[in-house]
Amino acid sequence: MRAVHVRVVSGALGALLAAAPLAAQRETSGPAAEVLALERAFEDAVVRGDVAFVDRVTPPDFRFIHGDGWTRGGQPIMSDDKPAFLKRVAAKEYLVHDLDNVKVELHGDVAITYGRYVSLFMPANRNTAAPGQLNSIWFERVYAKRNGQWLFLSHRTVHGPNVAPAGVDPTAARPAAP
Repeated sequence: MRAVHVRVVSGALGALLAAAPLAAQRETSGPAAEVLALERAFEDAVVRGDVAFVDRVTPPDFRFIHGDGWTRGGQPIMSDDKPAFLKRVAAKEYLVHDLDNVKVELHGDVAITYGRYVSLFMPANRNTAAPGQLNSIWFERVYAKRNGQWLFLSHRTVHGPNVAPAGVDPTAARPAAP
């Protein structure tokens, strides 16, 4: 099987991200490939600020849980419903959302993806003297096929955000050398 790699951003940021360990992802076909393609298209739309695309592939009850505080009995950093997340997309708060090491688990017309993405978060209300923050985020997501179309139902951060200079997550296990 041929390896599939995530896209790399050009320029200085691209050079930094190029240093990140990019896990090869096995090429899949059928429903798994459809879900992974939607996941990549979603991340690209978030970075481009493509509200129409994000709106089209998410249902009215879409949820996006930011931060892993809930995994220790606390609260997440933020919790967005669909209107709140669409505002983030419109504001182009994310300059980078690069997927890495994503896997898919199929259950008929339901799919669960899990993996990591590197994110450069630049909210409009940030301190302009401070640079944006490059983070590594491990996640689990749920998709469902409805009326012949895959929809992105839910995102939950399971580990992170972890500040990740050059996109390298110090908590990520490196594969053993052959």
